[in-house]
Order: sequence, then structure tokens, then C-alpha cells
Amino acid sequence: MLVSAAESGVTGFMVPGISLESSLNAAFLSETRAGVYAAAGIHPNEFNPDSPDSPDDIPEILLRPRVIAVGETGLDLYRKRTSVELQIEVFKKHIRLAEAFGLTLIVHSRNAEREVLDVLGDDVAVPVIMHCFTGPDDTALEAADRGYYIGFAGPMTFDKNRRLRDLAGSLPPDRILIETDAPYLSPEPLRGRRNEPSNVKYIADAISEIWGRDPSMTAGTLMKNSLKALQLGPTRRTDLVYLLYGNIYMNITGRCTNRCRFCIKERTDGIGGYFLKHHGEPLEGRLESIIESLSPRMGEELVFCGYGEPTMRPELLRKLAGSASDRGFSVRLNTNGTCLSWLSPEETAELLEPFDTVSVSLNTSCREEYNTVCRPADENAWDRLMEFIELAGRAASVRLTAVRYSGVPMESVKELAKNLGLPFRIRG
Repeated sequence: MLVSAAESGVTGFMVPGISLESSLNAAFLSETRAGVYAAAGIHPNEFNPDSPDSPDDIPEILLRPRVIAVGETGLDLYRKRTSVELQIEVFKKHIRLAEAFGLTLIVHSRNAEREVLDVLGDDVAVPVIMHCFTGPDDTALEAADRGYYIGFAGPMTFDKNRRLRDLAGSLPPDRILIETDAPYLSPEPLRGRRNEPSNVKYIADAISEIWGRDPSMTAGTLMKNSLKALQLGPTRRTDLVYLLYGNIYMNITGRCTNRCRFCIKERTDGIGGYFLKHHGEPLEGRLESIIESLSPRMGEELVFCGYGEPTMRPELLRKLAGSASDRGFSVRLNTNGTCLSWLSPEETAELLEPFDTVSVSLNTSCREEYNTVCRPADENAWDRLMEFIELAGRAASVRLTAVRYSGVPMESVKELAKNLGLPFRIRG
């Protein structure tokens, strides 16, 4: 199926979940097949009070590297397998998760377009996709006016569905997406057969006809819309939380006072399939919401790091670490240990209170080496680092690390760590 899609010019795939099991399967597929991304959610027709699936279990799937959306979620007043009240409650939980993780929201709205817009309101903080839209024109226009994306699938190609084609022609071109909703709703001329991703070309052809454009121009616009809606390409979303080595990592800042020659930021925008480069400092409220949605069973430790130096946001760091500790996490700080350049010893001691473990990036064995390899803004950073190691040892379990790099005198660093009486680990 993926091969036939590629032969038809389909270069990427979004596989939404409708239950926890299907969401996990979608996440696994995204990690094993090129060009595949996943969404995690519980469909309104798949949830009931006796279901083992719970929205509280979705965050564990959202931690996976290629899960870039929440959904399929929303309301369904056609089948009504679940009460409207419960559907709305579950839908709101999905919205909160999407906003916390900064993920695109994929919305199902069968016979419930007006109700969906009422629940969403007009200030959702993430892109919203009105998936496989067949609803009234006025709700589509209102959704597009709010900045939502309207997804059209096979039904718009049906001979007797002129209304959907007229609707697509009345919407701003930058608000339109196309999809298949496979394995359902095969487009003309394949109606009645099992649908598959390669058939999206028929919806693209219909849009080209509506717009009166060359198919290649239409494809370019639709691809641009898709990347923006899913926060990929030039609009790539920063992962503020990610899962590596069995631990949960919080990426709370992109700022740092060092310019270490070995720093991964100098070579790549992320690791492990995650995009960690910041476009700006992440909002405190989002980071707090992420912490509230996580459970200690999801990872051995919750590690505060950053694509920068986390202690540069000391008040936020202490607040988040305290919240994580209160939720039962074993909490670790990864730091370059130079925060005494901007914090007093008393402030630093207070900052360290919630942490069980402090991992300090040592990397060199003396001031001269440190200034050459780590290039700190503070010329006294080495002294501050040594003071921090001593201070941290009074508050938490401390371990020292160094990155494997040609300019790092590893044997000398090991000897220093031994003299300091602290465990030492080589990274990278």
C-alpha cells in the first residue's frame, strides 16, 4: 500500500488513532516506515464508560518521536454510541492535551459541526484540522475564519455532491487539505472499493478543477498547507518533552552561556527523531500542563535539560521540578554547573531542593581547558563550576559527565572526578 502510494506521488502519511491500541500501532508504524507520522486519540464512537481506554493514557503515546497530532477526536451525533455529555468531556481532554504538547488537533465532527465549534471556542492554541468535512457551509466558513483547516476526502468527488465542490471553491485556498479517510469513502471512480492513500490524487484533481489551476501548482499549495497544518517543514514544532533511554526529558530553554565545541546544537536540530531547536522560550503554562499530564510510570526519571542550560530559567525550573517531585517522579537536573555566575549560593541551594540527582557536565580538568573547549561567557565559569559541584553535593546525589570529543582530555577529567569522589560517565 505504501509502495503504490509512493508510485502515485504521495510522499507522506498521517495515520490517526481511534483507540489506544490503534494509536500505538500508528506510532509503531511511524517509527518503522519512512514518511509516516502518527496521531494518538480516542474516537467519540470508540469511547464509553466501560471502555479500558482512557484519555489519561494518551500522553504516553504522545511522547513518541513521530506522533505529531492528537486525534482522531471530536463529536459524533450520527451514531451516538456514547452520550453527548461524555463525548464533550473526552473531547475537551483531547484539546487540553493538544495544547499542552503543542500538537495539531484532528477533529471528527459528523452531524456535530456546530457543537464542535462551540466546544473548541475561538482561541485554541494549536492548529485544528476539521477532518473529512461534509458539514454545512456556514460552519466550514466560520472554521476557516478562525484559522482552522478543512479536510476534504472522497465525498467531494461524488457525482451528486456538487455542494462540497462549491464549498471548497468558496474557502481560502490556504485553509484546504485533502485526505482519503482510508479504508473508507473511496473517491469516484473507485467508489465502493477499499480506499487507500494512493487515491488521494483523485481529490487533488478535483481541487485542481475547482481552482482552475495546473495540477502541479495545486499539489504545491496543498503540500504547503499540509506541512503548516501538521507543523512540519519550515514550521516544525519544538518537542518540549521527549522519551529517551527510558527517561522523560523536559526541554525548557534554548539559552546557554556556554558555546561548547562538542555541543550537539552545533551539528543538529535534535536527537532520537525529536526536534529540539527552539524558536523562542516555551511558555510556562505549556510546560506546567505537560507535567500535569505525565505519570511516573512513563519513565524511570524526569530529567530537566534543554537545548540549552535549564538553570537559566531558575524560578520556572524549581517550580516544575517541585511539581514533578510531588507527582512521584524521581527528578534529575542536567546542567553545565555554572549557574553561580547568575545566582547566589542561597538561590542555588533553593533551586536544587526538588532534585534527587544532579548530573554535571564537567568535560575538562582545569580552567584553561574549560575556557578553550566550553567557551563560557563568564571568564570565571570554571571556578563557579567547582563551587557548584560542592554545593550540589549537599542537596542531592551528584554525578559528573564528559562528552566524548577530540578536544576533551578524558583521562585527566576521569582523574579529577576521582579526586572529587564523584561517579563519572562518558557520554556520546
